[in-house]
Amino acid sequence: MSEPHDQHGSPHADHPAFGPQWWERHYQEHTATHGSPSPQLVAEVTGLPVGSALDAGCGRGVDALWLARQGWQVTAVDVSPTAVSEAKDFAHHEPDVAARISWVVADLTTWQPPKQYDLVVSQYVHPTIPFGEFVARLAQAVAPTGTLLVVGHDHADEHSAAHAPEQASIGLDAVTGSLTRELWEVDVAESRTRYVEHGSTRMSIRDLVVRAHRTPM
Repeated sequence: MSEPHDQHGSPHADHPAFGPQWWERHYQEHTATHGSPSPQLVAEVTGLPVGSALDAGCGRGVDALWLARQGWQVTAVDVSPTAVSEAKDFAHHEPDVAARISWVVADLTTWQPPKQYDLVVSQYVHPTIPFGEFVARLAQAVAPTGTLLVVGHDHADEHSAAHAPEQASIGLDAVTGSLTRELWEVDVAESRTRYVEHGSTRMSIRDLVVRAHRTPM
């Protein structure tokens, strides 16, 4: 995710990057948009048996809505009350889909999931704790035989390096290194290129994609 710069060209210079207040301010200042679901989510989740899902860092809810449309029972969590409120309002246009989503305002670095889920998804989340520690928290929320999907900006992505602080991107070891071999099998761990349009400019962005499943207890 590309974030705005301050007048000196350095992102987030006047407040801690990615804390709860930063995200709330971000969503209040940026116009709501509801585009297409993440291509990485669609690629990795399509075909999985539906069940319960946790969308950890749901933002304005586009991916949570996509999951619910596929039949998942979704718990969608974000630290920003504004983002969650806008997501709920948008979901009301599809009552049957909205009925399959529970919206939660919470800080994922401290929130304790009430149960384990068949699918836990986290995309482009920038926690204030070390990313490996964050992945370990997500992993605890995955039920036996369930799936964990983590997507983030690759450390090697030039656009992210130029427009966002270092903690906005992740490395492979920060994800896979937090998944113990006794409990996890990593199915996908790779960097992928996607293309985004900004006005008349088409940019390539590199994402790190990790999908793993938890072995039976």
